[in-house]
Amino acid sequence: MPTAFNQDPVFDQAFVVHSGAPLPYLLMGTAIQWNEDYAVTVKHIPYIPGAVFQGQGDVQFFKHKADHVPMWRSYQPGEELTSVGFNSAYMSVKGSGHALPAMVRLDAKEGNVMYGTHDGPVAKGMSGGPVFAADGKVVGITVALLTSSDLAKIKRPDLATQPRVSIFMPYNEINREWTRYTAQLKPATPAAVHLATN
Repeated sequence: MPTAFNQDPVFDQAFVVHSGAPLPYLLMGTAIQWNEDYAVTVKHIPYIPGAVFQGQGDVQFFKHKADHVPMWRSYQPGEELTSVGFNSAYMSVKGSGHALPAMVRLDAKEGNVMYGTHDGPVAKGMSGGPVFAADGKVVGITVALLTSSDLAKIKRPDLATQPRVSIFMPYNEINREWTRYTAQLKPATPAAVHLATN
């Protein structure tokens, strides 16, 4: 089980999000700031107020002004990771483990989205919360926990011996979705017209 904690200047960057209308406050999760104007969480929490884009994987961006913007980076297999979020009782919780070398594809409809894995505990409500490296940088967001029966379904013998496998969307996948979002905001530039002169 993830453990409760009181205050930590790094881990306190996670915050609670709720679904909005037509399911106001029915679903809750966790989020983390992406940049000065936007935060990021999972898209399996629907109707987040201020949502602007849902990616191919389990990720969405929503408008949220920042007091502080965390540093993001790619993770390295084997490094210590800590998932942070809130449980269903709205308590701050964290679970630490190590990044596993395995990456998984959760849904064929998502295209080539690959999720990172680690062996730290996570709980319901931590979805969308940050996964921190030991240096305090964010390396991804929590997406799911795979049980042994889940692992049997996806036929991953390399993960079968793990007591638990926590799934997170890594920074590079989140950043790819952010790039897709910002690309669609830019108006297409008309091609230059070259007039023939006599």
